[in-house]
Amino acid sequence: MKSGKGAAIAAAVMALLAVNHVAAADLLPPGLYRLVDGGHREAAPLPPVDGESHQDRYEHAIPDAARVRYAMVARDPVAGLNTLVFLSDAAGAYGDTPGRRTCQAYAFPNWNDYATARPFCRIAIGADDARVAATTDGFTISYENVKRHVGATRVPAVRAPTAEEAGICAIADVCAREAYGSTINQYEVTHYRDRFVLLEPHAYRDLLFVARPVPMLSSARSPTAIGEIGAGSFVAVIDRDGEGYAIERLAADGARTGGWLDRDALEPLQWIDQSVTLPGMRFRVGVLPSEDEEGAVLPAALEVLDATTGARRQVLRDIDADATQASPDLLQVVDTNFDGAPDLQLPGLSGGAGPNATSNIILFDRAQQRFVLDPELSALSQLEIDPASRSILSFQRGGCCAHSAETYRYIDGHLVLVEQTTTSLSADGRHEETSTGRLINGKMVYRTHRARAR
Repeated sequence: MKSGKGAAIAAAVMALLAVNHVAAADLLPPGLYRLVDGGHREAAPLPPVDGESHQDRYEHAIPDAARVRYAMVARDPVAGLNTLVFLSDAAGAYGDTPGRRTCQAYAFPNWNDYATARPFCRIAIGADDARVAATTDGFTISYENVKRHVGATRVPAVRAPTAEEAGICAIADVCAREAYGSTINQYEVTHYRDRFVLLEPHAYRDLLFVARPVPMLSSARSPTAIGEIGAGSFVAVIDRDGEGYAIERLAADGARTGGWLDRDALEPLQWIDQSVTLPGMRFRVGVLPSEDEEGAVLPAALEVLDATTGARRQVLRDIDADATQASPDLLQVVDTNFDGAPDLQLPGLSGGAGPNATSNIILFDRAQQRFVLDPELSALSQLEIDPASRSILSFQRGGCCAHSAETYRYIDGHLVLVEQTTTSLSADGRHEETSTGRLINGKMVYRTHRARAR
């Protein structure tokens, strides 16, 4: 996620890692899970309610027609995310049922990125949505109980009311049961639940949705196909790079087959030659058509080609950028970290506010002789490079009445916030408050000035 909001990058990264460490501790372990026979009958009955009687029914949370016996789970501890897919040879059996809107695939917690390219559903959003909860040895999937009134039984009085009881009953409508009788409402309560236990742990980093048929190759960059992944399938990702995915395909019976998927086949892109070149290298930007802006494109990948032969030397993918116009000038060369090696800059995200746009900063790693996307620099908004002072500037605006500026420098190879100024209007609108921080003896020291607003 790119935000560009203030505070030192180092502190922000440490905070993010701390949050993800906590989240990762609560994540399901990755692997193959097995449905527990009879697990749907383990649902706890509703607590007793005065004046009611319950008849419990126990149903499967997953539709019987889906014929699910196994599930595969992936775990991304960096993103703090589980992805889950129920294995089935009857995926078409999934769909909306009143009280049970069942998906084949889920992502949790806090998943909010459903797209046709990653059709994972969120959990427990509404009354009809599934709830996935971890157990000591696996997980459960359940839905809200369905409570249906099926009748009532009249219990007769056993004695006459006292004068006090008669008064209370007449005035407050609180009538003693022994004196006036009572009605027991009868309900049928249906519990929807299934339980899965971990059968085999496997190092699944992600679950990938394959929208179009693609060949499954025997190994990385191998031309030998050992099968085909059908359209609408899910596969488990063990590893990935810019070229492809090391995957396992899991059948409905839990059988596993390993292979490799070429990302060029998975994600067909339009490649746009770029004007900038470097010694021995030329570049192309891979784009996708924008679904929101007609004629616009979304930069998604960068290809490094041998300037003489045209052979691919490297490809970087998973680039996040807002829609823009196709151009040979999307890519720029700049020495961002002042090490004398040429780095690359591509358009990034606006974050929903135009002035706070970011850039994708791709550094050249001398040791590996490869380009690497830098997440810290790519998170800074309105990035400016000042070669004279060897500083990196970032500017942000928060609404009409707040803005800030930050200055970063590389210290011992690490990007460090050395100066920050934030100006905002006080809550009553009468004063302008300016906070200025500077790095002194390794610590940021802040001072605040308050003046009457003009």
